[in-house]
Amino acid sequence: MPRFNLSVPGPLRLLAVSLLALGLQANISLAATPKAIPSLEDAAKNLKNSGFQGLVFAARGDKVLLEKGLGKFTDTRQSFRFASITKQMTAILVMQEVEAGKLQLDQSLGTYWPDYPNVQARSATLRQLLTHYSGLYNEMINPAVHMMDANSGDDIQNFATGLCAGPANAKPGSKFDYNNCDYIVLGALLEKINKQSFLSLLQQRIFSPAGMQGAAYYTAAQPDVKTHVHGILGGKPEPAVNFASYGPAGSSFGTLADLYAFDLAFMRGKYLSAKSRDEMVKPNNVGGAIGVWSYPFKASDTANPLMIVERQGWIAGVRILNLVDLQNQNILIIVSADGDLDLSQTWANKGIAADLLRSLINTRQP
Repeated sequence: MPRFNLSVPGPLRLLAVSLLALGLQANISLAATPKAIPSLEDAAKNLKNSGFQGLVFAARGDKVLLEKGLGKFTDTRQSFRFASITKQMTAILVMQEVEAGKLQLDQSLGTYWPDYPNVQARSATLRQLLTHYSGLYNEMINPAVHMMDANSGDDIQNFATGLCAGPANAKPGSKFDYNNCDYIVLGALLEKINKQSFLSLLQQRIFSPAGMQGAAYYTAAQPDVKTHVHGILGGKPEPAVNFASYGPAGSSFGTLADLYAFDLAFMRGKYLSAKSRDEMVKPNNVGGAIGVWSYPFKASDTANPLMIVERQGWIAGVRILNLVDLQNQNILIIVSADGDLDLSQTWANKGIAADLLRSLINTRQP
């Protein structure tokens, strides 16, 4: 702390003290000033400079604000696996059946599938399956089942009544356990009650209404496409995966334009009524919802955070993060070709996605 010469005449001493106070106030103000939020372009440059490899897309409603390939990626029209974003599509299909009165979220699986092979699993409700509280056998304990050298099938009914009907992990409703089998069983149930393949339901009710012209679904006949985005895992080229084996839990694919069209359709009521969509995105006590996650995000106005609907996808060397701000129609999509890159910190207002999302939310359009 500076010391004053108290022998200075009173008026000058008061002036000096006043100037010091003003200086301290200025320093305090500067210290309290929040870090400036970069523009979307600058946020993308920062991401590129970090070594990121992949695709970044941002929009507000019909207005595309950013569409870039970073690193070795130059073609933003390149297709990529949607992975678990497929689960959100499956959840929408289930909610459509709820709207039609054919299913009820809090009825048991056994109500609609009375001879399902795992007796304990019959007591799990559809809501528990949709939010990963079913207790079903979790095939993810042995990820090798999805490798091409272990499995080249795509029969949903066979997976649902075979692999996924294995010994239960927990009593339904007792604990959260993220699980592909939850959605494989739901997809098989949709096939049974509609007497249609899951692929045809996806095409008729998800792809077509949204205008997802490049979207499709991996099958045993086409388990992979060389021109799709491929990535690294553990610092090495990703292993050969049978993407068709994920079925309703992860087998869809398409382009940035397709995923953007999907988000717009979801926001604008092309799939569900506002009431059903609100039910779907309503978070439980840990932020989980039906096929998605929902949480508050602090942009510039920290006192009034925005609710973000998130869906991630990750298979082998490709990760996708799809973030939607329903209130303002902001959409942020990140496709990473590094399977080891963590994209899961946005809920905590941290990480590369959080920086981009803040920039998007604070972008002013003319």
